[in-house]
Amino acid sequence: MVIINWRDFLTKLLPLLPTLLIYWASYHLSLEKNSKEKKRDEFDRLNAENTRLSEELDHYRRLLTAKEREIVKLQKENAEMRKYIAGVSTTSNPFKREEKEDKK
Repeated sequence: MVIINWRDFLTKLLPLLPTLLIYWASYHLSLEKNSKEKKRDEFDRLNAENTRLSEELDHYRRLLTAKEREIVKLQKENAEMRKYIAGVSTTSNPFKREEKEDKK
């Protein structure tokens, strides 16, 4: 039968205990550090994407504003052309005047 001498067991285990504790603590610290780095990388990536999307949004807003100005300008030109065409057709068309006079 094997007799275990607890003193011998403890004398061999106690020197390993601080090493195991240090290994366990460093392992958990490295896990925390990796998770913080992942969060930081994700934050940086999202921040860069947000900046890019904001710039694109500003670009498209400027394009939209320019197109709206162009639409307003074309609408004004269209209204002026209709006024001009309407004015020319009623005043310079002698045939329509004669038809109106004949109906009276």
